[in-house]
Amino acid sequence: MKKLLAKGGPLGVFVEYPILARLAAICVCAEIAWATLIAVMEFYLKEELLHDLSQQLIASRLAMALLAFVGMETFFKYPMGRLADRIGARPLVLFALALSSVTPFLMYFAAREWWHFIPLRAIDGLAAASLWPAMSALMARAVPRHAKSAAMSVLNAAYCLGLAVGPMLGLLLGHRLGSNVYVFPMCGVLMAIGFALAFFTLEKLPPVSKEQTQNEATSSTRIDSQNDGEAVSTNFLRSHPMLVKMMALYAVSQIGIGILGPTLPSFIDQQFGLKQKDLSALIIAPALLVVFIALPLGRVADQIGRARAVWISYAMATAGMVIAAMSGHFAPTVSYASFPLALFGFGMMLLAGSFILGTPAWLGLTSLQVDDSKQARALSLMQTAQGVGVVFAFLLVASGGQLMAQLKRVNVALHRHGAVATTSKVLDTVPISVWFWVSAGVFALCLVGTLLWIKEPQQHLHDAEAQENADAASLNPSLATTDTTGV
Repeated sequence: MKKLLAKGGPLGVFVEYPILARLAAICVCAEIAWATLIAVMEFYLKEELLHDLSQQLIASRLAMALLAFVGMETFFKYPMGRLADRIGARPLVLFALALSSVTPFLMYFAAREWWHFIPLRAIDGLAAASLWPAMSALMARAVPRHAKSAAMSVLNAAYCLGLAVGPMLGLLLGHRLGSNVYVFPMCGVLMAIGFALAFFTLEKLPPVSKEQTQNEATSSTRIDSQNDGEAVSTNFLRSHPMLVKMMALYAVSQIGIGILGPTLPSFIDQQFGLKQKDLSALIIAPALLVVFIALPLGRVADQIGRARAVWISYAMATAGMVIAAMSGHFAPTVSYASFPLALFGFGMMLLAGSFILGTPAWLGLTSLQVDDSKQARALSLMQTAQGVGVVFAFLLVASGGQLMAQLKRVNVALHRHGAVATTSKVLDTVPISVWFWVSAGVFALCLVGTLLWIKEPQQHLHDAEAQENADAASLNPSLATTDTTGV
């Protein structure tokens, strides 16, 4: 236990910075609820409302519903990040959690057609735009500069925990209760719990440091003195060219991630015959593994360098998607012990590992590009770039699914434990697995871009070296009195 809580250990960050545990609890509640809503909504639409359509058309409809959330989140994320810098994070966090405590109940009582979910998911998108820049800034400001990736790894671990626990429990409950519609109000209750935690926790947070307050005052004065009519965001980006390159790459990479949202449920159904009732049992072990490695793997970026961690993560993502796409070239099967399913699972684990390693490193690099008074603004810009990429991905699937769909029933052979069963299914002109190859190409492009453009900030290299020397001196006081007269 001591090793777990020791400095540099998997849970040591919570001992070094106890405030992160309270912030993480709020994030976990929000992400579990949102992740559960996404998963149960997808399967509610796919298996209860749209089950007679082809896989490409189902993916198209799902993309439209998901687009409402991400589009709204993307449009408002930067304005909400700036607002968090001006009025503080607490009001926006409470607003977001209160808003998303109501929408799940509206989904339960009012949503009876697939397009009913579009305005409700748009409202949740506004809430997400308000919550995440504020929470990112709170975590970034809670630690010194040399520990930014550690703070972002906590945020990422909370996000991964929500992704791992939420869909698994939501799909299991939906199956046990007979319909996913009964899970929606449970998500509202969980959001209300997050609101209560935020209400009593955020008012007890320590004040911002005097140096940071002075930086914020200087920044506000500089902004107020601009009378040339030029947008502040334009000036901000011009003064941070590396941030612009990072935003462009991050937006492109999110196309690869976004493609999977509406297409993955259809692929695993068509290729492996996996329904909602099968998933909770299959994903529990990988989900728990993801949660277990999220914090230690997220902190690897502090040790090997954030830029290098980003390169490795894109290489893993490219390999993972190629492997997953290759599983679609085998004959459909419903055997859990089949080689194609194992191949697909390995590809997805590589993708999950790349996400856990790369996301905190990427956000850590972002926070190092600006001073503390602009953390929410910079992180909200990066999250806006993320949203732009996902919006483009959903638009691509929504339009492409319509073009590639073919409403034609054909006989398909399914291999079940050595036997062959024939069933009638609606297939498409182009197989759903084509989207995985598109995703792999996107990640390969991002890998090349990061190798060419993304470098570790020089100031951070000096700060990291100074921190290492300070740590060494604390362990061996004799190192603190070295000869500095020169050679």
